[in-house]
Order: sequence, then structure tokens, then C-alpha cells
Amino acid sequence: MSDHLESLILTEARRQNLLPNADAVRQAAIDLAGASLTPQNLIHLPGKGSISPADYIRSLHDQMPEGFGSIDSESHTSKPSNSLTERYKAEIAASRKQPRITEADLARFSGITRQHLEERYGAAKAK
Repeated sequence: MSDHLESLILTEARRQNLLPNADAVRQAAIDLAGASLTPQNLIHLPGKGSISPADYIRSLHDQMPEGFGSIDSESHTSKPSNSLTERYKAEIAASRKQPRITEADLARFSGITRQHLEERYGAAKAK
């Protein structure tokens, strides 16, 4: 898919308030391999005919809705971590915060699960 067709598809998806992910862009590249743009701004597929970019995006969205997100639902306020190290540190810190085991938790379980919970409960009390 040429850069011009790719930018046309991405622009049209954004105009329809859709945010294509990598899978949707990959599928568009496969579908539009060998395609060209007509003077009327239609996508000409050799041997198949022509389709407007808006109709193509609607068709692709119908085929694979999981390949698109909504631009409105995209969080513009949250900033992704800049490196893997920061993400790993955040993941490790989150996994260390295990909830405290209470007497009520112990009462709900029996068998091996209860034994493990009692070990964790005892270790937490010892600290």
C-alpha cells in the first residue's frame, strides 16, 4: 500500500472517529495491495472495481471491530511510560501490594487453600 493510500485510510478512519490499531492497518495493507487512487479519490482495486475510502473503512470496521478503538475513549491525559524499566518497576510495585488476609477470608476457605492463607496470615502477623 502506498504512503498516500495509507495516509488516506488513516485520515478517513479518524474522520469517522475510529482509531485503527496495527492489525487493522496490516489488514488494510493486504486488502489494498496493488490498489491505486483514481482522480475522483476512489480506491481502485485491479479486477474488483473501485470503493470510496469511507466505505472501505466501514467495511473493514464491520469485518474486524476489534481492530478499531474510538478516538473519544482514548485517554489523552495519561502519559505512557517512556521505557521498559519504568513499566517493569511499576508492575513489580503493583504486584507487591497484596491485600491483607482477614479472619473472614480464612473462614471462607478450607483444605489446601486455607493452609496457604493461614501461612500468609501468620507471616503477615509476625511482621
